[in-house]
Amino acid sequence: MLRFLTWLVLVVTFGVTTDAHADEAVALLPLDTEKKLEIYGQPVASELARVLVAGDIDVVVVGRKMAVPERARLIVDGTIMSGKGAAVVLTVRVRNTADGTVLATMDATAPTLANIDKAAADVAARVLPSVRQLMAELRPAADPIKPPDDIVPPVVGTAPKLRPMLVAISFKGADAERLRAPLTVAVDTWARRHLREPTLIEYEKLSKKLVTQTVKASAADLAIGLEILSFEIETDPIPLGRARVRVRISDAVGIVFNRVITTDTVVGDRMLTVERLAERTAREVVDIMRPHVKRTVAGWR
Repeated sequence: MLRFLTWLVLVVTFGVTTDAHADEAVALLPLDTEKKLEIYGQPVASELARVLVAGDIDVVVVGRKMAVPERARLIVDGTIMSGKGAAVVLTVRVRNTADGTVLATMDATAPTLANIDKAAADVAARVLPSVRQLMAELRPAADPIKPPDDIVPPVVGTAPKLRPMLVAISFKGADAERLRAPLTVAVDTWARRHLREPTLIEYEKLSKKLVTQTVKASAADLAIGLEILSFEIETDPIPLGRARVRVRISDAVGIVFNRVITTDTVVGDRMLTVERLAERTAREVVDIMRPHVKRTVAGWR
């Protein structure tokens, strides 16, 4: 009964329809877990739903005995299983609702149960761009409507094509790791607003030695590497956050910007969780980075 009620809370909280493509949705199914890990299914699913909704994805939470709604183009489900030793492995699948085909699989490992929230945030941050891309691929092209012969059809412009860019994010230390997943989501959202399609790669590929080669070998003309040097957190009495991040902007010729940026102290509301504070801090990092990108990247919109 308790599990049903917690799942019902998810339905009320995250059953939100966005304005764009209101006829589309992602069905979030309960995660399969071992008996001893059942209590972690709802918090992990909650984090998945929260990140998807924050990314303007319409999420419908589906109970075990509920039918998947027709407007759901994709199904997100997965497992929470014991790994080696005290580790816990989170696996999330994205499937095609039409035939159940698995289109993408992402996993994250928590060294212990105490780190399962970090693993959930990490895998959720990777699920969002994957769902966006798959939803766009499944979206049918609109059938052209032939106007009557005596009506001159208006000129309709095509939607601008997103230009590819590479993104890599690394961190130093456990506190800095808390900022990685929120920063991944913040950068993805910001890049798409500027008509860019970010692809997440390993940070080592954007090192000073390899960055030029990496960009040349890709279809992108831009790469942004973010190294989280520190994320200082205070929680008593009011949550406070402050981050230092090295930003390295490169193109096929070389590095065009390489500097450490520092946020002002980000002040949270009383009782704000560390996760929400990290999200605010991540958006602050992006806000500081924006003018540098505009100044150094030719043709940035």
